[in-house]
Amino acid sequence: RELATLEEAQHLKAVLEANAVKLVVKAGAGGRLFGSVKTADIVDAVAAAGHGSLDKRKIEITNPIKATGMHEASVRLREDLSATITLQVVAAK
Repeated sequence: RELATLEEAQHLKAVLEANAVKLVVKAGAGGRLFGSVKTADIVDAVAAAGHGSLDKRKIEITNPIKATGMHEASVRLREDLSATITLQVVAAK
């Protein structure tokens, strides 16, 4: 969904860029994931962190996330505004 106003979009951008989003995923030895992180996983993690709801079709992952660690993804909030999300991918215990 498109955010209603530019102010709402700018506020969400500030919140997303200021806070790293933590994703807990299944991983094997050495931090290698079983599969990869999908855009739907990012949407769920952002919602769980209380940063609002995003549309998974507007998230772009430049390099596939297949290992634990810090990664980045971009989100198109409006046609004229996008945000970069920092993702902290950690292995599930």
